[in-house]
Amino acid sequence: MIQVLPFLMLGLLLVTLLVVAAQKLAHANPAGLVPIVKVTLGGGSLVLAGLLAFRGAVALALPLLVLGLSILGVGLRLPFGLPFGQRSAGQRSEVRTSVLVMELDHDSGQMDGEILTGEYAGRRLSELELSDLLSLRKTCIEAGDQSAALLDAYLQRAHPDWTQDEEAGTDQSGLSGGQMTAQEAYSILGLSPGASVADINKAHRRLMKQFHPDRGGSDYLAAKINQAKDLLLAER
Repeated sequence: MIQVLPFLMLGLLLVTLLVVAAQKLAHANPAGLVPIVKVTLGGGSLVLAGLLAFRGAVALALPLLVLGLSILGVGLRLPFGLPFGQRSAGQRSEVRTSVLVMELDHDSGQMDGEILTGEYAGRRLSELELSDLLSLRKTCIEAGDQSAALLDAYLQRAHPDWTQDEEAGTDQSGLSGGQMTAQEAYSILGLSPGASVADINKAHRRLMKQFHPDRGGSDYLAAKINQAKDLLLAER
């Protein structure tokens, strides 16, 4: 009975984790599913690794331990200096317009931004209610650049049920936003000047996985990401 108790406890923990994850998935917005899935898969891998380790199957438990920690974004360093489960360092992109500076996280796919002008200057988008964001959208439209398209990308991800006012719709022509500088291209891809072709392609793939329109992104962001890649590769 004593030997069975740890299995019952770990099994109960796994069932509880799955039930909590199912409840959160049922009520979560699409933009918030990634963290829930990561916690569920990562936590489940760790629980299973614990069960295997208790049974003495260390050779099977260790890969699951590494996988779970990697999914959860926890770094693990094994002998011989081999790192596992470490996030890519500094992988945050920045897209700037006259009204907004938007930050894109490569790993989580989360978006947030700082407001540069107007009534909400100095505040973060995540601090505003939907009604405030829609008020800010009028300022973005009046700016006459791609500020509204950028804010729409955030709204689509943070508030997928928001309704765009057709009379104040964003002009979707020229989504790339015109001429782009190399400095802006590096910022969009989250890279430093002088990055290699491999780094450029890797950053582009990572961003498109997170911000492609089919994955909850937007045409505007996809166009900016593609434009940044094309510009930097053309310089090679």
